[in-house]
Amino acid sequence: MYRAALLTLAALAVFSTGCERTPVDADGTVDPPRNGIVAGTLEVTARRPNLTLRNTTEFIVGYIIVDSEMATIALFPPCGNSCPTLVQGASIVVPYSAISGYSTASKKANVLWFKYQRNADGTLKPIEGVNVAQVTL
Repeated sequence: MYRAALLTLAALAVFSTGCERTPVDADGTVDPPRNGIVAGTLEVTARRPNLTLRNTTEFIVGYIIVDSEMATIALFPPCGNSCPTLVQGASIVVPYSAISGYSTASKKANVLWFKYQRNADGTLKPIEGVNVAQVTL
């Protein structure tokens, strides 16, 4: 019995040394995964003259980009099922000129984005509310 317990512990020690570990900083904080899926995130970066959107959620996301000076109120996707979409892990580069209300004087843009769920018939159904990511141009 004692020998079986020692063999089990030895096997567990060997098995655990081969597992991938989550990086931990010196202060004890855990580093987030890099280039992975982070639930609920649409990454937005601006590098003149383009915005880059990257869907790191586990959903298809729809989006609309507007100049921050435009009055925009949206509780649900204002374009319903006809918004441009990004599948999980996809990226798109959007020129500033494609931002609704954009002018050379524009300083910021709002990226309104929302999650879609695919119905059994293949259509997309918006779920939850609208998220807003503001980016400096």
